[in-house]
Amino acid sequence: MSFELIINPDLKDVKVSLIIPVYNVEEYIEVTCSSLVNQSLKNIEIIFIDDGSSDQSVELIKQYAKDYPNIVLGIQDNSGPGVARNNGKKIARGEYIGFVDSDDLLPHDAIEAMYQAALDENADVVTGQSLSFNSTHKWFIGSHVSNGVNIPGEKSLISTPGLLYSLGPCNKLFKATHVKNINFPKNIKVTEDHPFIIEAYLKANRIFTVDKVIYYYRSREAEDNISLSQIVRVNSVKVLNDILKSLSISDPLWDQYIVNKFERNQLKSHYYQRIVMADIWPAVNSAIRSMETETQVESLKLFLEFVNTIDIHLYNKIPAISRILSYEIVNRYHFMSPEAKRIHLDLLKVWEARLNPEMAHQLITSIHKLEVNSCLAAVRKNSLTPINSLVRRKANKKRKNKFSSRLKSAFARRVVLNFARMLPMKDEIIFASNKSTGLQDSYYFIYEELIKTKPEYKIIGHFIRKRNFSELCKMYYDFGRAKYVILNDYHRPLYNVNLRKDTKVIQVWHACGAFKKFGLSAVGYKDSNSKEFEIKAHTSYSNVIVSCDEIIPFYAEAFNVPESRVLALGLPRTDFFYNEEMLESVKNRYFNKYPMLKGKKIITYAPTFRGSPKERKNFNLQLDLIQMANKLQDEYVLVLKLHPAVKKGTVIPQEAKDFVIDLGNHDMNEVLYLTDILISDYSSLVFEYAILERPMIFYAYDLEEYLDERSFFYDYDEFVPGPIVRTTDEIINIIKEGNYDLQKVAEFNHRFNKYQDGQSAKRLIQTLIK
Repeated sequence: MSFELIINPDLKDVKVSLIIPVYNVEEYIEVTCSSLVNQSLKNIEIIFIDDGSSDQSVELIKQYAKDYPNIVLGIQDNSGPGVARNNGKKIARGEYIGFVDSDDLLPHDAIEAMYQAALDENADVVTGQSLSFNSTHKWFIGSHVSNGVNIPGEKSLISTPGLLYSLGPCNKLFKATHVKNINFPKNIKVTEDHPFIIEAYLKANRIFTVDKVIYYYRSREAEDNISLSQIVRVNSVKVLNDILKSLSISDPLWDQYIVNKFERNQLKSHYYQRIVMADIWPAVNSAIRSMETETQVESLKLFLEFVNTIDIHLYNKIPAISRILSYEIVNRYHFMSPEAKRIHLDLLKVWEARLNPEMAHQLITSIHKLEVNSCLAAVRKNSLTPINSLVRRKANKKRKNKFSSRLKSAFARRVVLNFARMLPMKDEIIFASNKSTGLQDSYYFIYEELIKTKPEYKIIGHFIRKRNFSELCKMYYDFGRAKYVILNDYHRPLYNVNLRKDTKVIQVWHACGAFKKFGLSAVGYKDSNSKEFEIKAHTSYSNVIVSCDEIIPFYAEAFNVPESRVLALGLPRTDFFYNEEMLESVKNRYFNKYPMLKGKKIITYAPTFRGSPKERKNFNLQLDLIQMANKLQDEYVLVLKLHPAVKKGTVIPQEAKDFVIDLGNHDMNEVLYLTDILISDYSSLVFEYAILERPMIFYAYDLEEYLDERSFFYDYDEFVPGPIVRTTDEIINIIKEGNYDLQKVAEFNHRFNKYQDGQSAKRLIQTLIK
């Protein structure tokens, strides 16, 4: 197993050595290199150990080494990251050692923060907060947060067993003398770092956690370029073999370093619970779902081998084992071959023989008692019949429930609704929404006007929530007797439903103006529904409310309704911008709750979503928040206001936390009112913001792709009332120069907001509610 140094500069007074195993990462290595060479701490050496790459990774590192004399490069035969780290450790010259994976990133001051903490606290091991990231977003690692890994301050493994949920070497700094005689095991590629980290933890006199993000883990998305941490999904048997090898190395460490038997078993049970749920079960689950008999059988045999090695005194302190062997596997029986099920029965025999009364009681009184009892019966009868019978009963019940649900819905829609239609109409107005939880959007302003001017009407709300059968019937009964139904979006309960002829369905669409195409106008584009779906969704509308006469034809086309039924009355929610008391209240509330908004000009970035309903839950933020903070934070603060369809928030970098605030869960119009400069893209909120006649910048970095996805009613370049940019640099320059064409914004406002004058709700009620 050869190892050779290719580049080895003469470095003195090295404070930190960073060791990076490299294997076929040409797609990522340059950005990783950039992250490392630009660390704020000087006197660091960056040791790359190539593990037999067949791509251009080594050549790219050599190019960086020409410009950065602190880069060391070694090469070895393909032997795995553990061997690479060991080779790097042998040649490291730093007082402290850190490890980085070759596709990950470090914040600019990560090493400096950990190094300074190591000196100040005399720590053998320093850790910090870590984030995972992919091409669309960043997120905190759930197991780190829930187990106290990120809590700053001094720790030990006994006082903070949650550290066992941070067993990767890459978000830590180690005193070199502390890990000199600790090595990574050879010939293991998954969990190879566990023995190293466990021994480093157990041996440490002092572990310290800094209060900042110090590491970014990449979650790869390309199937042909997965990281080692993701290999569990494609090679379950190899993963389980590696885990068992790793356990055989780490198991003796508990006896070596922890004298107190009680503490030792407590800590060991924490580790086993962690490795079973985080490593073993994902591999076994993947094998089961593969539906490949050989993979299932081999994986379950390895699981059986693992279970047989566990001390009986420890066994019942690892509830994950009982969870997996009973209900988790049983609930996946429809994936399993007969041969795999027989191995499962062998596992159950070991499980039942070691089950203590306390654990047995917890299981048979849990919500999974049916599965647990079927497993116990299978052991007693030495037969899989009890489990197979339960699986068949559950499948039949699921089919019946699905049929029953459809039957109940059909009964409510056809029988209850038709019965209600035969009864006298009632003076009722229904606000209905699949997305709102109450009187939001235009609903609030319509409601306020109704209780003033139409007190004779009973007002009913049917908002988003799960409904039982009686509640479903009540909703359709109300639909059948109401005079008016007011909608603000698609509303599935009314698709293909025939209300009584004299019931008026009023659509006050949630978007102002006509910007990106929607409804039938979007059919044929990437992000669109079928024509049949759109017709079914919009046939019930009696009237559609819009903001001006010019866009009436667009809404008539989008909803497949005659132009005569599209009324330019203004959208009631824009009445907000003309209510001085409400505006004053909003300003006071936000400034008191968010002091960083005071005394600064507020820039709001409010983009629309991208992609299909599944894809739009994430948003790939292209703005360089750190760059904007560096250039603008003396005078400005940046508010992030992502589209409500985006469910995963953006992680704000530590370097920009005094400049950026996420108000994603707040009312859009309230945020717009506070905004001095709006940055958007293709969102219809620009119509509402135009009422304020303030500057707008259009950040259209993906204009061509979006045209394929949705397209627009107007020519984008000619239509938008502000400069179009594609980079963060352009945005910064425009804001610094401050030359905005507010006349263009005013003309846009007068053109599209003609009827949005603070009287829209009143006008709607006077026109339509009789």
